[in-house]
Amino acid sequence: MIFKRFFAMIWHYFDLMCFVSALIVADYGAFLFGKPWGVMAVAVTLFVIGWLSEVINTSQSEGGD
Repeated sequence: MIFKRFFAMIWHYFDLMCFVSALIVADYGAFLFGKPWGVMAVAVTLFVIGWLSEVINTSQSEGGD
């Protein structure tokens, strides 16, 4: 039981790190196309992270009784 909880906790962090790494690589790839594309990619990345944090915060605060 303890291993199941431990691996579940690690999996959440691993999932987050993969998501952030994918965004970083996508931004780097956009900068390879040119500075304006890279700046727009960073703006989109920040928008997605901000939107997801709001969605997660709202879903956690809508608890039951």
